[in-house]
Amino acid sequence: MADNANNKKKTAKRTVHRETVDIVKLCAFWGIFFAAVLFVARGILGLFDLGNVGGTIISVFDLLGKLALLVAVAFPAYNYVRGKAQVWKIVYWAALVVYVAGCVLGML
Repeated sequence: MADNANNKKKTAKRTVHRETVDIVKLCAFWGIFFAAVLFVARGILGLFDLGNVGGTIISVFDLLGKLALLVAVAFPAYNYVRGKAQVWKIVYWAALVVYVAGCVLGML
């Protein structure tokens, strides 16, 4: 009977882990997909002369594409550093802040 209780606890841990892995995979896939669509749309719009409006739209597409890539990479990267030493977590958060700041400040 004690073995049965232990098996249920292990199963619950695996289910939570599996759901987390599925969310990470989902974010990675859709992040890459949206980034690809936005970058292709940006390239197509770049072929046309739309004046200032076109430049603004292209800038927005670039920003959204970069943020989509952030979503695609940030979750798997966090899962990687989650089990590492504290210094790796600090490096992760510092890199994330620099990336987001670069995306936002690069658009100003």
